[in-house]
Amino acid sequence: MTELKVMTLNIHNNMRSSSFDRRVRSICSMTSFHDPDLIGVQELTDDMIGKLSEMADTYAFFGKRRGSPGVTNERCCVLYRKTRFRFISGHTFWLSDTPEIAGSKCHGSVFPRIVTIAELEDNETGCRFTFANTHLDAVFAPVRARQSEALRKILLKEKTGDFLILTGDFNCAFPALAVSSLVKDDELYLKDTVPDDGRATLRSFIQAGSSRYRPIDHVLVSRDLEVTKSEIISGLYMGMYPSDHFPVLTFINIPSRKEEPSAEEE
Repeated sequence: MTELKVMTLNIHNNMRSSSFDRRVRSICSMTSFHDPDLIGVQELTDDMIGKLSEMADTYAFFGKRRGSPGVTNERCCVLYRKTRFRFISGHTFWLSDTPEIAGSKCHGSVFPRIVTIAELEDNETGCRFTFANTHLDAVFAPVRARQSEALRKILLKEKTGDFLILTGDFNCAFPALAVSSLVKDDELYLKDTVPDDGRATLRSFIQAGSSRYRPIDHVLVSRDLEVTKSEIISGLYMGMYPSDHFPVLTFINIPSRKEEPSAEEE
């Protein structure tokens, strides 16, 4: 078995230009300290990517803009450790009835919402797997449910390899339909790694109350994977919080597919 560390991080978009500039060192310090292998990042904009050069030394960034105007033109990027993974293929889809059409959205959605999907190969184990990252509507539960159904159909069509990992800001806690429908689907075969007694991942007391002090950021993985630990990261880094969300970090054991040497080869 080989350990795989997966993080989901709503990085908080740069709507106030100075906010992100102050947090960059905190974000880089946090990711360097916990050293995840994969990171699903939400609310990432073009100007923010250019300021994350320290992370770009370690991770490759993949994912398209969602197609909304101005500073809200965010990406749901998948970040993978360059030295560990080989990128095979990837795509960004829109959570709508026309997922291939850039900028399309579900009825009632304030902004277009997307999922970024990458097929990766793990150089350490030989496993090929699907890593997906998403961000659902922040306002309306029925819209989130429709987006989740669109997401389910996309994942069933696109997932490939030995297992599936899905990270994201779902803007709701389990057992809300947008999360539970994915977990209960036996074809997707996913489980939520966030502890049942997990506390809020929204940092603001008022915001946390809106989700009944439960986590709205999730790491879902294939049910047959062994999860050894999942934690909500709530500390200060470089004297600041990295975001208005607390990241979630999940530790997974994955089997090796690399062939064992035969007796003749030993």
